[in-house]
Amino acid sequence: MKKKDTNYELIDLLTPVGGLEFGRNKIYFGNRFCKVYTIVHYPSNVEMKWLGNLVNNIGAIFSINIEPTDNTELIDDLDSRIRDASGLAKIARNESSRQLKEKEIEEASEIINRMIENNEVVSYLTIYILVSAEEEEELKRRCKEIEMEVQRQKLKIRNLTNFLLMDGFKAVAPFFTIQTELSKNFKRNILTSTFTGGFLFNTETFVDQQGYYWGISQNGGIVIFNIWKQDLGRGNSNMIVVGSSGSGKSMSVKHMIINELPTTRQLIIDPENEYSYLCKNLKGKIVACDGEGGVLNPLQVRNNRDDESGKNALSLHFQFLQTFFQILYPSLTEIEFSKLDLVFEELYKNFGIDNNTDISRLKNTDFPILEDLYFLIEKKNKKKQDKTLEKLLALIRPICIGQASSIWNGYTNIEVATRLTVFNTSTMQKFQIQYKRAQYYNILSFAWDILSKDVKERTMLIADECHILVDPNIPQTLEYVRYISKMARKHNSSIVVVTQSIEDFLNEKIRLYGQSLLTNSTYKMFFKTDGKDLKDIVTTFKLTEQEEKMLLNANVGECLFMAGIRKIYIMFKLFQYELEMIDPKFNKEQDYA
Repeated sequence: MKKKDTNYELIDLLTPVGGLEFGRNKIYFGNRFCKVYTIVHYPSNVEMKWLGNLVNNIGAIFSINIEPTDNTELIDDLDSRIRDASGLAKIARNESSRQLKEKEIEEASEIINRMIENNEVVSYLTIYILVSAEEEEELKRRCKEIEMEVQRQKLKIRNLTNFLLMDGFKAVAPFFTIQTELSKNFKRNILTSTFTGGFLFNTETFVDQQGYYWGISQNGGIVIFNIWKQDLGRGNSNMIVVGSSGSGKSMSVKHMIINELPTTRQLIIDPENEYSYLCKNLKGKIVACDGEGGVLNPLQVRNNRDDESGKNALSLHFQFLQTFFQILYPSLTEIEFSKLDLVFEELYKNFGIDNNTDISRLKNTDFPILEDLYFLIEKKNKKKQDKTLEKLLALIRPICIGQASSIWNGYTNIEVATRLTVFNTSTMQKFQIQYKRAQYYNILSFAWDILSKDVKERTMLIADECHILVDPNIPQTLEYVRYISKMARKHNSSIVVVTQSIEDFLNEKIRLYGQSLLTNSTYKMFFKTDGKDLKDIVTTFKLTEQEEKMLLNANVGECLFMAGIRKIYIMFKLFQYELEMIDPKFNKEQDYA
């Protein structure tokens, strides 16, 4: 039996439910270890909403006993407490003791003031909290979480021991009975307004100023969200959205797109054709990035500068090109990349572009295109046969003048003039994964160039199915996403990373960048997941056992929403007009015949 692993002396055995044993500090009930706490100090300005966190996040249960009191007698009692505390404060031997007594005087005086001026009613409050677990080590962990939560609320608790533990268990057990003698020791004065106002823990709310309707909390409270709100606990406007296929993550992102559109320019990378229907309804622009629609010339230098290193646009673009070609051709060696860099230098020099060139003054047609790169290498190889140049020609031929040249070989012909632009790469499924990954990276760079131009304009980049970009052997891609997420705040921008799995982000080869990207995003939404994905989320974000169960059993549209240190379990319930914009199946006028 598990209790044999402990050194607790059993002092009694009760059997109202069966299998109940009491030790000095803990209870062994059935197959669970239990511990009981009571509140010994409760400031009048702390609402009781925090108790809901113990239930939702830790799985604790509690009981509350409220007893009415006579205000006249209570004022006399408070006067006496103030006199005693004042005398003890004067003779206190250390600063901490003096401040504790002064705090006691302050709180008692506030209660008297509110009773007299506002005619408020004061009651006696007793709270008992029971925490349990199947293993003793797990019980210790949960107790620590409770003690930390209580400390955050500036409350004081005491764990019940010996005969007090027995009475405490009776007070909080399902067959609840008021323990009069125990209450005499631990009841505390509380303003009734504090208690009744605190019942928000039954309908938890989340309200941001200048926000919009986001969803409904688990207990029916409304959630009003403003992704642009920043304070000490919310340092940026970045978000990650994780959930298995069909869990509702796309619906939540589309809900955000609709509500952000009036004030925010939005760019979406869409590998699965998820956003075309919504984009048409919102009168946005859809760009087919597969060679048959728009072309994003990878050789066109982006305008943005690196605010951290001070590198100019051309130097930064050389880094982009090295990663772009590394994605396409991972077999290239360092020596071969070095030779390719030399070719790039010569190519841009031929077009009159160097480190001193003002890129912002150039037109799209002023830059080289991929066939220019191919013919330059071919010309150099003809002059002097070179095995490295021959290998480069063979590798890049398909994208320069071959069967895949329509994707990238051409001048950039895309203009972003609408508030919503969707870069659709769904038709690139016919190409190998390296091509899809390289195009994702190319769009990401192009999008960031747009987002970083005007700091006065709010901009948002939604990177859907972002795991497509991630390759453990090419950490530069994820490093670039992390770079954008770091710089977004300075440019009044937000990056929203949407993925089915975080496993790819946590590979040991790229964990430095992946975990940083995930954890440093202020906002996180976790929809239904299971298996290793769920374990990764629980470990990375230190979720409680209760939160883990929530994600495992979540219904479509339900998620754990984190805003800084705040966590709330919410349900996305969209308006009918939003549903009709998101998917034709919700349109009542749709003809399905």
